[in-house]
Amino acid sequence: MPKIVRKRQNTVLRRKQIIETLRRIIIKYGSEHVTVRRLAEEIGVSGGAIYRHFKSKREILLFLVDYIEENLVGDIEKDYPIKDPLELLGKISRDLISSIEQRKGVSFLVIAEIISLGDKRLNRKISEVLNNFLDHIKNIISAGIKTGAIREDIDVDMAATTFFGMLQGLVTIWSLRGFPSALEIKYESMWDIFLEAIRKKEKKPA
Repeated sequence: MPKIVRKRQNTVLRRKQIIETLRRIIIKYGSEHVTVRRLAEEIGVSGGAIYRHFKSKREILLFLVDYIEENLVGDIEKDYPIKDPLELLGKISRDLISSIEQRKGVSFLVIAEIISLGDKRLNRKISEVLNNFLDHIKNIISAGIKTGAIREDIDVDMAATTFFGMLQGLVTIWSLRGFPSALEIKYESMWDIFLEAIRKKEKKPA
């Protein structure tokens, strides 16, 4: 194998290892305890080995945000063979919940932790990620209004924000309780409430 190809593969693997370790540190200790030194100690390498991949702590966190965006928005951008907007919303949210459950809520919890740092550049990046996520949800809700599946008096922005808040709140409570049960079971009841709130009711015959 050519040295350049092997070097690139090693870089990708090391960056993935750094990201995974960084997520564990944030979840276990909090974002204020993220340092290059702690990261290096957790991985078992020197600080110089980390700096070969990232120039600063901020650059590490920015890379983590990109990783989160890939996981958070990537599911929505799948080419789902589903035409019904309500069914599509349900499928997307269930896929997100399944992914969140596998990662112990890391995406949502890390976002909250990074925001707590008060770094303007990081906050702008997080804002871009969340706006991207919300734009996708708003597009689906708007499509549902056009097809008559969703109430036309629904505030699209607030409905999308509620959708996100539903997931964020559920994951936060679940994590604070120590991940006690299957998240998908808790989610189903919440989804039914959200669905009932936005779905257009069929008119009963007079």
